[in-house]
Amino acid sequence: MNFLSDMLRNIFNTIRKIKPIVIVEIGNDWLKIVEGKVRANGASITKASFIKLSQIKDSIPDKISEVFKGMKLDKQAVITYLPRHLVTVRILEPPSIDPKEISDIINLQIGKQTPYSKEEIVYSYKTIGREKEGYTKIMLVIAKRNLIDNRIDALSKASIEAREVALSSEGVYHWFNIFYLQKLKLQDSQAVILVDIDSNFSDFLVMHKGNFRFSKNILIGANQLIEEKDTYINKFIDELKHSINAFYEESRAIKAIKLFLSGAARNIKDLEIILSQQLDLPCEIIDASNDVKVATNTAILNDDTKFISLSSIFGILLKYQKLEFSLLPNEKRIQKLMENKRKNLTMMGILFSAIMMTLSALILINIYNKNVYIAQIKQKIALIKTDSDEIDKMRLSVSLIRDRLDAGGDSINLLNEIYRTIPGEIYLTDISIERRKQVILKGRASVMSDIFKFVTTLEKSPYFENVKNTSATAKKEDNNEYTDFEITASYEKSNNHQ
Repeated sequence: MNFLSDMLRNIFNTIRKIKPIVIVEIGNDWLKIVEGKVRANGASITKASFIKLSQIKDSIPDKISEVFKGMKLDKQAVITYLPRHLVTVRILEPPSIDPKEISDIINLQIGKQTPYSKEEIVYSYKTIGREKEGYTKIMLVIAKRNLIDNRIDALSKASIEAREVALSSEGVYHWFNIFYLQKLKLQDSQAVILVDIDSNFSDFLVMHKGNFRFSKNILIGANQLIEEKDTYINKFIDELKHSINAFYEESRAIKAIKLFLSGAARNIKDLEIILSQQLDLPCEIIDASNDVKVATNTAILNDDTKFISLSSIFGILLKYQKLEFSLLPNEKRIQKLMENKRKNLTMMGILFSAIMMTLSALILINIYNKNVYIAQIKQKIALIKTDSDEIDKMRLSVSLIRDRLDAGGDSINLLNEIYRTIPGEIYLTDISIERRKQVILKGRASVMSDIFKFVTTLEKSPYFENVKNTSATAKKEDNNEYTDFEITASYEKSNNHQ
């Protein structure tokens, strides 16, 4: 039975490997859709479509659906990715070498790396090295959840389910590593730089010891460097110098010995010559389209596509089963795992039936057991979700109680202080005491000077700080002129007077 299972698994994996994969990028100005196949001897592009978003008359989901239908693409094997300029990359060095501890540290520290809440972001990370004893250097990638949801929703509206949300920089790295980096003989203190130029941004990557160590986004791309080269070339050079210096600040013992240019760089005249002179680094242009086989009836390079990079698409295609960064939201990931198990189970059933009809009874037992296992997992997930909801309710209750305890009578003290300090020429129309230790006063005064006096009085009060007149609007009614105003202030100091 084990021999049979191994044989079927190998057949199944072989079928999966030659199944076409579709890569979709929904960028800021281009929609890129490429179908390819990966075999043991490399990858090949079988179909491709590149469309400027400005040329799409209908919605993006409608256009995606039209392209998939027209090119007869598989909707079940789709990977999308975020362009580098839509994510934030941080290099961190937590004081641990234990993967579980590192995960816990990142989970605790993630809120300090972005102004958004955990619910508003999706993050992923990978280890890039260990330079200090007891420390691990990691690369952390953070993306706003709405950017990912928008792309998943656009595909979903076209009846397409994304199996993964990748990062363009990782695709660029995999392509460069397979075709160029592995052939370079670098010392431990040497690194190489790759600048992949796309239509409206450029991705600055540094590779060291065969690994992807540093990434920086440059908001200058082929649109500017081809059409307005004289205007943007010096800005581009300055950004490259800044990026190089930023890497050296991060890794002082490492020196870049060469800079490679890819993507749309092939269409920017004399770019490698200019950069070699200005950066004092040897520069070389490389082209991903030369490294991947393209079907004879598929055109991927023309005048319309001279502004775009295909490096990330080719790299993701080559390594789609071994991507280290995953920006697929957790709930989507769990759903995908469950659906993959169900699909795998169905495929295994078909293969069993086709190859060994005599073993149908064993196959049915296997399917039944796995269905039971999936049902148990669903039940566990449902129980976990119920517990999680209860914990969230408890946490909210604790938070509300803590806020009430922390208040310590602030509201009464503040109202008393406002009543004491308000001049007779001013009357208030609204008093709002916020939970985040802020007071908002709205009211009306006959003249502006009364408002300024009131602000000055509040500033002198021991209960308030950061007093600001956020708005003042002059109005006239029945020949009477008056001014509506809004004043905000923090009341942190009131705790000192309880």
